Amino acid sequence: MTPRLSVVVPVYNVEEYLDACLASLGRQTMRDLEVVMVDDGSTDSSARIAQAHAARDSRFRLVQQENAGLGAARNTGVRHATGEYLAFVDSDDVIPEDAYALMLDTLERSGSDFVTGNVHRLKTDGTTEQSPMFRRAMSTTRLTTHVLRDWDLLGDRIACNKVFRRDFWDKHALAFPEGVLFEDIPVIVPAHFLAGSVDVLSDTVYLWRDRHGSISNKRALPRAVHDRTAAVTTASTFLGRRLAEAAGTPFEADWAEAKRRYDQSVLAGDLWMFMEAVPDGDDAYHQAFLDHANAFADHADPAALAALPLHLRAKWALIRRRRLPELLDLMAFVRANPDAFQVRGLARRRAAYPVTRGPLPAPATRLRPRDLPLIARVTRAHWEDGKLHLTGYAYVRNLPPGRLQARGKALWLRAGRHRVVPLKVRPVRSREATYSSRQALHRYDRAGFTTVVDPARLSTGRPSTTWKLEMAAVGGLLPRTGPVRMAGLDGLPVHYLGEFRRVGATLSAGRLRLRAENVPSRLAAHHDADGTLHLEGHLAATPPTGAEAWAGLRATNWYTKETLDLPIGLDGKTFTAELPLAALAEGAEPLDPEAPARRPQPWGVSLFRADGTTSPVAVHPEIESGRYPLGEGRELLVGANSAGNLELRDQPVRPIVTGLTWPPRGPLTLTGSFPAADDERRELVLVHGTHGEETVLDAHRDGPRFTASLTPEAVPGPGGTLPLAEGNWTMFLRRPGESDPALYTPVHIAPALHTGLPLARHLGGREFLVERCHYDRLQLHSGSSLPAADRGRTQQKALRAAYTSQRARGPLRDAVLYSSFDGRQYSDSPRAVHEELAARDTSLTHLWTVRDQQVDLPPGLTPVALWSAEWYEALARSRHIVTNTQLPEWFERAEGQYVVQTWHGTPLKRIGRDLAGSPAADPHYIAALPHRSAQWSLLVSPNRFSTPILRHAFGYTGPVLESGYPRNDLLDAHGRAERAAWVRRRLSIPEDRTVVLYAPTWREDRPKRGGRYALDLPLDPARAAAELGDSHVLLVRRHYLVGGSVPGGDNVRDVSRYPDVAELLLISDVLVTDYSSLMFDFAQTGRPMLFHTWDLDHYRDTLRGFYFDFESSAPGPLLTDAEEVVEALRDPKAATAGHREAYDAFRARFCDLDDGTAAARVADALLAATPHTPAGRSATRTAAFTGEPA
Repeated sequence: MTPRLSVVVPVYNVEEYLDACLASLGRQTMRDLEVVMVDDGSTDSSARIAQAHAARDSRFRLVQQENAGLGAARNTGVRHATGEYLAFVDSDDVIPEDAYALMLDTLERSGSDFVTGNVHRLKTDGTTEQSPMFRRAMSTTRLTTHVLRDWDLLGDRIACNKVFRRDFWDKHALAFPEGVLFEDIPVIVPAHFLAGSVDVLSDTVYLWRDRHGSISNKRALPRAVHDRTAAVTTASTFLGRRLAEAAGTPFEADWAEAKRRYDQSVLAGDLWMFMEAVPDGDDAYHQAFLDHANAFADHADPAALAALPLHLRAKWALIRRRRLPELLDLMAFVRANPDAFQVRGLARRRAAYPVTRGPLPAPATRLRPRDLPLIARVTRAHWEDGKLHLTGYAYVRNLPPGRLQARGKALWLRAGRHRVVPLKVRPVRSREATYSSRQALHRYDRAGFTTVVDPARLSTGRPSTTWKLEMAAVGGLLPRTGPVRMAGLDGLPVHYLGEFRRVGATLSAGRLRLRAENVPSRLAAHHDADGTLHLEGHLAATPPTGAEAWAGLRATNWYTKETLDLPIGLDGKTFTAELPLAALAEGAEPLDPEAPARRPQPWGVSLFRADGTTSPVAVHPEIESGRYPLGEGRELLVGANSAGNLELRDQPVRPIVTGLTWPPRGPLTLTGSFPAADDERRELVLVHGTHGEETVLDAHRDGPRFTASLTPEAVPGPGGTLPLAEGNWTMFLRRPGESDPALYTPVHIAPALHTGLPLARHLGGREFLVERCHYDRLQLHSGSSLPAADRGRTQQKALRAAYTSQRARGPLRDAVLYSSFDGRQYSDSPRAVHEELAARDTSLTHLWTVRDQQVDLPPGLTPVALWSAEWYEALARSRHIVTNTQLPEWFERAEGQYVVQTWHGTPLKRIGRDLAGSPAADPHYIAALPHRSAQWSLLVSPNRFSTPILRHAFGYTGPVLESGYPRNDLLDAHGRAERAAWVRRRLSIPEDRTVVLYAPTWREDRPKRGGRYALDLPLDPARAAAELGDSHVLLVRRHYLVGGSVPGGDNVRDVSRYPDVAELLLISDVLVTDYSSLMFDFAQTGRPMLFHTWDLDHYRDTLRGFYFDFESSAPGPLLTDAEEVVEALRDPKAATAGHREAYDAFRARFCDLDDGTAAARVADALLAATPHTPAGRSATRTAAFTGEPA
C-alpha cells in the first residue's frame, strides 16, 4: 500500500546522532509514512544503526551507495520514495512527534503545493531555542500564501522544514545539485516561486542540531564560498529569466522586485556570512571570496546594492575595488563601534570612517535620514509626590550635541494628532549616554535630560487616553524628532489619582506611552470561607440595567483561554462573587516536590455583560495580595497583574517578600510569607543572569514566614569576602544542596512594595539596586566597580591614548604589576612570585590587577582595577610586569620595562599558532601572537618538554627561563603539611576523609553568554559522592572560563571560587580530570590520577588536538563511563597500579624542574634585569609557608 508520506534521510558518518533522528521519525503520530534512509558510504557505524531501525520497523528502508554527497543522497532517496507527499530530514536533526501530522493536515485542508514550518535550534545541552533565521518568516501561521505576497519567505531556504506534494516536485523536475555544498538554495528558492500557494506554520516542525564542525558551520573555506555563490547565483539567474519572460506584461514589476529583493538578501545575508569569515581566512580564502563575491555583484540588480545599510554599502564598495586591508580594518572598526562614523558636509552629508585610507564612491557613503536617527531613552522613571519623574538622554546618532545644542531639546506628550502637552526639559550630564552607545568615536555626555510629568495635565475628559512620549533634539544643525524609548517598566508601577482614576505606563515596540484612564470597577476585599474565595468590589457608577447590566464575573485563563463565569450580587455600587477553590483544583495533580514546577496559570478577572463585552477589575496597590491553598504544593494568588488589574494565579507555592529593609550601614533584609507544606530549611540563592554563577545564603523559616539577610558588598565565600559580581542576580529559595535550577523557587515581591523600588545603595565603590523583573520577581543588580569616569568605549579609547603617552614619557617607577587570569584571582605563578619578592627587602611597590573587585588580596598588595585609569598608568609605568595570560594586543613594552610571562599550564592540548586550521583557531589572535610575545622580556617554562612548544605556539624568540612553575613550589615546600592542614580546616574537611579533586577542562564548542562556556560534568558529583559515602569528599572546580552551577550534596564542595588551585592540589588524595593541565602539576605529588575521557576522540581529533600520544602516556586509566570513575575511586591505588611505570615516566618528563625554588629563580631573573633594585634574600629556598595565609 502506498504510504502518504516519504521521508528521505541521507546518512553519512553521524553515528552519534543518527539513532535520535530515526527514533523521532518512528514516534511520529502520523503513522502512515515510509523512511528512506540513504547511506552515502559511511565509514562509521551509521549504516548498522540504520539497518537496526529497518529490522525493527518495516516503515524504514535502507539504501546504500558510494559516497557522493548530500545532494546525490537526497536524489537517490527521492527515486526510491513512493509516498504521495515528500519530506527531507538531515540525519543529525530531530522531528517533533506531531510535526508531520500537522503539516499533512494543513496541506489537505489548503490544497497548497507545499507547507513550511518553524525551526528551533537543538542545543548541545538538549534545550531548544528559536532559530533566528526563521523568527520573522515563521512568526505567524498563514495558509495559501506566496512569496510574491509575503517577501519574508525569501529567508526560508532549507528543505528539511517542509512537506511537498510529490506531483508538484515531479512536475517541475526538482532535484538537488550534486557534489556541492548548500544544495538547498537552488531548489527551495525556485520552489517558492513555482508554487501556486504555500502554507506557513508558526509551530515548530524541525529541530536543527547545533553541531560544531558541521557542513553548514564551515565558512572560511574557498570551496564553501564558491559553492554558496554558485547556489545563490543559480537562484538569482532563475529570477532573472522569469523577469525577462515577464517583460512587457503586468507581472514585470513583481518579478523585478523579486530579483532586487533576493539579490539584496544575498548581499546582506548569504555573502555577508562569508564576508564575516574574511578575518578568519587565509590568503586562498581571501582570493576566493573577492573573486566569487564580485562575480555575484557583477550580475546583481544595482538597486540591491544601493538599498543596503550604510556599513554594508561601504564594505561592498571596498570589495568591489578589492581593497582587502581596508575591508578588514573597516570590519574590525564596525564590530568595535556599531553604527558609528564621522559626518562630513552640511548640504550633502556623507559618512567617513577613520580606518579607510582612500575615498569611497558617493553612493556608498551618502547619508539618508535613517542613518542619522534620534536616539532617545528614558533610563529611570519613578513617582514622587504624585508626579512622574523621568531621567534619560537624547541625541542625533553620530552628531553629538555641543553646549548650545544640548539645551535645544524639546519633549512632549501627544494624544492623537492634535492633543499635545509640552514638558519642561532640564539638560543634565549623562555619561551613560556615551558608554551605552557602545562606540568610541563620539561623546554624548551632554545629551542627558530630566523632566517631570504632572498627571493632572493628562485629563482629556475621555474615559481613557493614551499619550505618546516624543522628543526633538539637534545635532550638527540637524533637527530630529521621534519617540522616546525605555528598556522596561518593572520600575514603574500603576499610579492612582483617585479611587477610580489611574495612570499606567505601557511599551509599544519599546516606545514609552502613558495611559490615563477611568476604571469602572476595583477590588475592595477578598477572603476565604469554607473553601470558597469571596471577592468584593466597588463600581465607579451606579450599575446599569437592561442590556448594559453586568451579567457576572468572568475569569479567563491567559494560556488556555478557558473561562469560568461567576454570578455576582449587587448592593448599590458594591458587587460580590464567590469562586469555589475546588473549581480550580479539580483535575490538577499534586505537585511533585522533586519535579520542576509547572508554569503558573494566570486567570484575568473581568465584569462581563450579556453581549459578551468585558471590563477588567482594577486592583489598587493598597489591596494586599491573598494566598489560598488549592492542594498539595499549589496555591491561588489573588492580586494585581502588571497592568494593575485583578488576576487569580494558580501557581506552585512561592515565597513572597512583604517586608524589605536596607539601612545605609546594614544588611539587606527580606521578610515574607512562604506557606509551603513542609517545614524543611531553605537557602536563599542568587543566580547571575548571564553566566549562572550562584551565591548561596541561609534563609530562616518560622512557620509560613521566612527571613533572609545579605550584605551584597561583602558576601563570604570560598574566594574570601567579596562583593557580588557585576550583573543581575535573580533570587530563589531552594532546599539545601539542591543544584537543579529547574527546582529552585523564584522569590516574588508583594505589589505594595513596588512603589519603593528600585532601592539603591552605593557601597564599596559600586551601586547596588534592589529591583523588580518580570513584574513581580525580585532581583539585585550589582553595578560596575569601574569608576564612572572610566566607563564606555569612548573613555577607554582616551585611556589607551593616555597610556601611550605615559609609556613614552615615563619615568618608570619601582613597582611590580601582577595579573593572574586577567585579574580574576590571587593565584598561580604570579602569586608565588609576589610572595617571593614580598619576602625580600626590595622596596618594590606591589600592584595586583583585579577584575570587578573579585579578588581578596593579602596585606601589602595594592589592588588596581582592570580597565581603570590607574591600571593603564600601572601598565605604562611599572618597571616589572608578571602575568600568566596575554596582555592586551595594543600593549608595548616601555624602554627599561621587564615583562615576565609565566603562562598557566604545561600544554597537552594545542595552543596558539599550533591551532591554525582547527575549529578552535582564532586567526586574528594567531596573527597577533608574534607581536604580543615580542613584548615579553622572559618566558617561564615549566619543564624542558614545554620550551620548544611554547616558543613555537606564541612565535616567541626571546629568553626562556626553564625554572619549573612557581605555582608548584608549594607542593615541595617545607611547610606544606601545615599549609594542607590549614586548607582542610578552611574547607571544613575532616582529617580522615579521602579528598577527590574533580577538575575538568573547558570546551570551546560550548559557548554561553558573557564570554563563559557551558559546564560539562558527565560525572555527577552528588551521585558519585553518595555512592562513595562519608569516607570521601569531592571538591569540584570549574575552569575559570566556565559558568553554571555545580550539583551539590553532603560531601560535595564547589571550590571553583577558591583562590588558588595549588592549595587544592596539596590536600587532594586523588585527581579526576579529562585533559586539564592540572595533571602535570599534580604528578609532582605522586598521588593517583583518573582520567574521565568520555569525549576523547572528538576532543583530540576535532576540537583541540594533543602535543603527544596521551593514551599511551597517561599516568592513570582512561575511563569512558562515570560508573567506571566511581568504581576506580573506591580503590584508586588498585585502579592505577597498572600505570605505575607510565606515571614515573610522566613525572620524569614533565616535573623535571620542580624542586620548590622556581619562584626564587624567577625573582632572581627579574631583579637581575634591573641591578639598581635591591635583590634581597630568597625566602622560598628555605620555606614556602611560615604561617597561615592572610
